Amino acid sequence: MTEPDVTGPADLRSSRPGRPAGGRAQSAPSSTGGQAVQESGDGGGGVRLWPGDHGTLPAPARHALARLVRGPYLAEESDPDIWRALLTNEDVVRERLADQYLDLVVDADAQVAFVRDVPAADTPQVVREVTLTFLDTALLLHLRALLLDSADGRVAISRDEAADHLGAYRRRGGGSPMDFTRQLDATWARLIESGMLEPLSGDRCVVSPVLRTVFGADQVAALSAEYARLAKESA
Repeated sequence: MTEPDVTGPADLRSSRPGRPAGGRAQSAPSSTGGQAVQESGDGGGGVRLWPGDHGTLPAPARHALARLVRGPYLAEESDPDIWRALLTNEDVVRERLADQYLDLVVDADAQVAFVRDVPAADTPQVVREVTLTFLDTALLLHLRALLLDSADGRVAISRDEAADHLGAYRRRGGGSPMDFTRQLDATWARLIESGMLEPLSGDRCVVSPVLRTVFGADQVAALSAEYARLAKESA
C-alpha cells in the first residue's frame, strides 16, 4: 500500500524544532557548569571557558543556546538545569538565535522550548523541514489530541495502540496488511527520531509535550476535519 502525502485543506509540514538544515549540531554538555580559564593578550582580557575562546556569554547561557540548536526541543522535565538557564538568559539567547535567523518559542505552561525559522519573507531556511506522510500526520493528530485531553499533560502510547487507531485508514489506497505494517513501522521510527515520541520500556513511548505548541490551531483543526472524513469513508 502506498500512502500519499497529505493533500487536504492544509499541509501539516513540520519544521523539525531545533534541527538546523545541512547537518547535525554538536551535542551540548549535560551540565550548566563550566571551568573558566583566565586568558590575556586576546584583546578582551576577560574570563574564557577554554584557551582561545572568543565567546562572551556565560556558560549557562551557552548551554541553553547549544541545546536549542541541537534540538529537537528543550524540556524542563528532562533538562531542569538547562531550562532554568534558558529562563534566566532568555533575552540574550533570543538575540543570538535571531543572528542565525531563528525564532525562540517558549511554552511556559508545557515547559518546553524550541527554535523555528523566523516568520519573515526573504530570509534563509535554517531549520530543516520534514514532510509528513499520511500516516505520520494521522498519528500526530491523534497524539496531540490525547496530550491536550490529559489531566497531567503526560501521555504514553504503545505501537499496538497506535496501530489500532491508524487501522481506520488501512484500506485507504489498497494494499496488504504487510504493507500497512511496514508503513506503520516507518511512521513509528520517524516520530521517535524526530523527538515527537520518547521511548520507554518495551514498545511504549511518551508523547512529547512539544506537540501542544509546534502546530497551529487553525492548521490542526482543518486537518482533523479532513482526516475524520477520510476515516469515515474508509470504514
